[in-house]
Amino acid sequence: MALRVLVAEDCPAVQRSIRELLERADIRSLVETRDGQEAVRLAVEMQPDVAILDYSMAGMNGIDASRAIRLECPQMPIILLTAATAEYLIAAALRAGIRGYVLKRDAGDDLVRAIHAVRGGATYVSPRAARALCDWYLQPQEQR
Repeated sequence: MALRVLVAEDCPAVQRSIRELLERADIRSLVETRDGQEAVRLAVEMQPDVAILDYSMAGMNGIDASRAIRLECPQMPIILLTAATAEYLIAAALRAGIRGYVLKRDAGDDLVRAIHAVRGGATYVSPRAARALCDWYLQPQEQR
């Protein structure tokens, strides 16, 4: 049985690309939305196997939507899809309970891996984002 995924992405072209990528990997895009508040409602109502949330959405950003989803569905694996490699954003996402952090520019390579990883209980961070976080962490304290 194919995994059922909620995709909340505000850009129609990116949403279409994600749908095509998931279809090639035998992962079914259960429902799609462009709004963070709608993503919360749909996640709670439809109980997808994994939720993919864009960071920048109307109504509510991906981190806030993740927090709201986790209040109702604490076990639901959530992946944040973003262009940002800022260490504070990566850390905030992980603290909010997001299990996957995928960069849009690497989504073709990383998104399917991230879905399977978070579905299996692991955490997945795109290699470029992980490198940015590690570089920041390894800086002397006074330079952070």
